[in-house]
Amino acid sequence: MKTFDAVHELFLNYACPAKCSFCYNPPITPELLRRELSFEQAAASLFSAAKDGADRLNLHGGEVTLRDDLPKILRLARKLGFKQITVVTNGVRLGDAPYARTLKAAGVTHVRLSIHAPDAAGHDPILQIPGAFDRALAALGHLRKLKVPVGLNFVLHRANFKLLPAFVEHFCVREGIRDVIVYFPHLKGMMEINAAEAGVSYSEVIPFVRKSFGLLNRAGLQDCLLLANFTPCLLPEFIERMLDWAGDAMAPQEQVHPEGFTEDIHEMKGDQRAPVAACKECSLRASCLGVEIEYRKRRGEAEFKALESQAA
Repeated sequence: MKTFDAVHELFLNYACPAKCSFCYNPPITPELLRRELSFEQAAASLFSAAKDGADRLNLHGGEVTLRDDLPKILRLARKLGFKQITVVTNGVRLGDAPYARTLKAAGVTHVRLSIHAPDAAGHDPILQIPGAFDRALAALGHLRKLKVPVGLNFVLHRANFKLLPAFVEHFCVREGIRDVIVYFPHLKGMMEINAAEAGVSYSEVIPFVRKSFGLLNRAGLQDCLLLANFTPCLLPEFIERMLDWAGDAMAPQEQVHPEGFTEDIHEMKGDQRAPVAACKECSLRASCLGVEIEYRKRRGEAEFKALESQAA
């Protein structure tokens, strides 16, 4: 029997009320609004994954809380024995306490809120949803009362990268969130279209990442922050806080798409990356996946340097 070390993911829908310029998904069209994984497809995938030994589930979109059958999917996952069931959401609908209680009763065990600024002035224009930040804060409060663990996702881009230190100060130091993932954006979907206006370089964001870790270190909270879509040569001192850079360290992670097909997320990410010239002399060349190909096409290779010895 196959044992899953990572989550089984259902990408349930494309529909989303937010208009984030960095979204990995393509522009929302009437066709995409209608495209979603049916309940029957979701159920078949859950049965298969559970049979193969999966016990962790990740549900995302689009915006999964637009699905009226989300509680039904959660109940089925719980019945099948999934021990960790995570919903990834912008938190707008979870700002309603009765809805938060509904998801808790249905079986959700974890929630990841996508919040991209430390305040409404920064966050709401990014989503283009007035009141989104306050709704997300309300969702955080409801979930805490329900004892549902909450993590945060923060995607770096032109409008918010300088706000990252204030974000970790607010949410990690003051609000007590102990699980934040900071993503450098992939040049796919809307982000590829908006790269000229919304894109940033690693060199631009790194000083603010370092400042954020400095704030957390002084508070004794350095383990609160993880980095996604970074390479070790950019921030070798934080290699232990980086996700998804080492191909030989990633377990299979299946994702079922709204179109019904299944792919391994880590294989997909590996296909998007390739070594650069500096990788030939790097001590991590045997394990590192390299640099995102689209990033290198747009910004070159000068930021990436060989590491003489593996960071500890």
